Amino acid sequence: GHETTAIALGYTFYLLGKHPEIAQRVRAELEGVLGGRRPTHSDVEELELTTRVVKESMRLYPPVWGIGRETLADYQIRGQTLKKGSQIGLFQWIVQRDARWYPDPEAFDPDRWLPARSQDLPRFAYFPFGGGPRVCIGNRFAMMEAVLLIALIGQRFHLELVSGEHLEFAPSITLRPKSGMRMRLVAMEPASRREP
Repeated sequence: GHETTAIALGYTFYLLGKHPEIAQRVRAELEGVLGGRRPTHSDVEELELTTRVVKESMRLYPPVWGIGRETLADYQIRGQTLKKGSQIGLFQWIVQRDARWYPDPEAFDPDRWLPARSQDLPRFAYFPFGGGPRVCIGNRFAMMEAVLLIALIGQRFHLELVSGEHLEFAPSITLRPKSGMRMRLVAMEPASRREP
């Protein structure tokens, strides 16, 4: 699971680099919740915005962008019969950008994951970890790990996109950036030494 989490973190920092106002909100949350100390597992629940940022990043850029399944029996769907043994492609990249579920689907909007805005989503309108009996066994650990790493890195560094950098993909089982993502890592002064 390290590759998918690393990819998710890369896209999250990419999106934060493109949206400095959201990055500033994340830094404010980190300061408010952590007060300069290192994040721990018990902080994840309070890092609500940071969690929404990771979820929204995985909605737009799911590390696994499509999965395949095979029917175990004949199955009727919308008047069509899928015969036993049919191969089906399920694409997070498409479903998670569908305007039926997500207003302004191409926009990076972590607040779409506020409970009042997300409670009516159909069950599989968002499935970056797959779903059903074959859901990723590490999904909760991966989310916790990603939130804690964003918090840990975000306390000490600001990541900026290198001028002219644009995103291209090399899709395989995972959705990797074709030529990486060049970003500038800028060290931030610890909160305890900042001017009031």
